[in-house]
Amino acid sequence: MTLSKRNYDLSFLSSEFENVNFEIYSSDQLQFINCITCWFDSPEELIKSWKALQSIISVKFKPEVRFARWNIYLAMLCAAPLDVREKYAIENDRYAARKIVLDGLGELPPAEKIEEMINVELLGTDLKLQTMPQPTSAVKLSIAPLIKNAPLDSTSKSKERRGEIVSRLIEHYRQNENKES
Repeated sequence: MTLSKRNYDLSFLSSEFENVNFEIYSSDQLQFINCITCWFDSPEELIKSWKALQSIISVKFKPEVRFARWNIYLAMLCAAPLDVREKYAIENDRYAARKIVLDGLGELPPAEKIEEMINVELLGTDLKLQTMPQPTSAVKLSIAPLIKNAPLDSTSKSKERRGEIVSRLIEHYRQNENKES
């Protein structure tokens, strides 16, 4: 899953915040995740506006998909860095949307870069899955032939067969308990 830029009418926001650029990024699958991004020229402007912004979003942005209502993000981009305490307060406020502050960017990145940043922040698209090779064991279990093809279902015949296997295992360990491996 990735988030892509969508054509969505955000005039309800741009009419209230004239100096702020707004975009929306949604997941390809039923717009399950929506992320509204907004660009602030200064940290002061961001700090002054974020509460009003989230209030408007809570009232006017209602995704049609039922579960998408719980997956609304507000990504606030800012040219200069924010005070750490302010950033913490904003990002830990969960009213109306989960918030992310991407600050210290210098200038507004191109749309492709913003899309990449949003996907990294929300979906961890920069993470790579590494598979580990399965260890090969040189240890040969002497009981392997005794337990091979043991039935796993709950029929009475299978239970009886497993009882026989357990009896053979007990006998095997009695005969070999004093041997060194």
